[in-house]
Amino acid sequence: MELHQLRYFLAVAQTGSFTVAARSCFVSQPSLSAQIAKLEDELGGLLIERHRQGAKLTKRGELFRGRAAEALRQLESGRFEIQQLDGLARGTVTLGCLPTTGAYLLPPLLKTFAKAYPKIEVILREESSPQLAHMLSESAIDLAILDEAGLGEGLRSEVIFSEQLLIVIPAAHRLAGSHRIALQALNDEPLILMKPGHGFRKIVLDALMRAGVTPRIVYETGEIDTVQALVKAGLGLSIVPQIVKRADLKYLEILPPTPSRTVHIAWLNDSALSPAALAMKTLASSIQLPGSKE
Repeated sequence: MELHQLRYFLAVAQTGSFTVAARSCFVSQPSLSAQIAKLEDELGGLLIERHRQGAKLTKRGELFRGRAAEALRQLESGRFEIQQLDGLARGTVTLGCLPTTGAYLLPPLLKTFAKAYPKIEVILREESSPQLAHMLSESAIDLAILDEAGLGEGLRSEVIFSEQLLIVIPAAHRLAGSHRIALQALNDEPLILMKPGHGFRKIVLDALMRAGVTPRIVYETGEIDTVQALVKAGLGLSIVPQIVKRADLKYLEILPPTPSRTVHIAWLNDSALSPAALAMKTLASSIQLPGSKE
């Protein structure tokens, strides 16, 4: 059993595709398939069922998946600790971040981290909060910056910051003269939201439901910048986190009970963080952003 076989197996398990897994591992598909076949032969049975629609783990594969992921985590941690004994400060940390926050939080975080740990490589993955939580569970990333929509069983987390949600409207909208309004004012207004699957969409819809508002959604997108661009064009209103506030749009505060969201740094509950990941977690937990509050 070899390390690259474990990596290939976990890549197929995560992507559900031999083709995509081979691409992500920078090997040819026949080579990846041959190595997984050798692994299956050594373990005495099929780990992955091959179908035209993709690849699916067998019961044997599901059982082996967690062990393989843990083995790679421990080996990476051990390698880094040995490097530290040699006086090195090298390593890699894979950090996931949600798209409604990355452009605002990552620059100060990564700039500070690079200055403190110049020889540690940071690999970024940007996905929705639910997808980031799934990637943590699959050991595809070490840490995730996500909101409460991604928290769940098996994860540990620390708060980075909390912020209130704001209603964003075009500058010429009839509500532009207001400063604070109730969510009920959004009844019958055209709304632009993040598309299904994004954690922030769930946070917004939950807030509207609690307020008794039936949303009239006219556009959906996967990018918060696109949401605001469509609002600026006069195509609808939206609810956004305070961190994305910009000068060319009008933002209204929401009367109590004011909805909010909390951004966390999360990791697997049962995994030992590598020194590189631990350093990133510690820094992320203490990073300060303008306009944010603990």
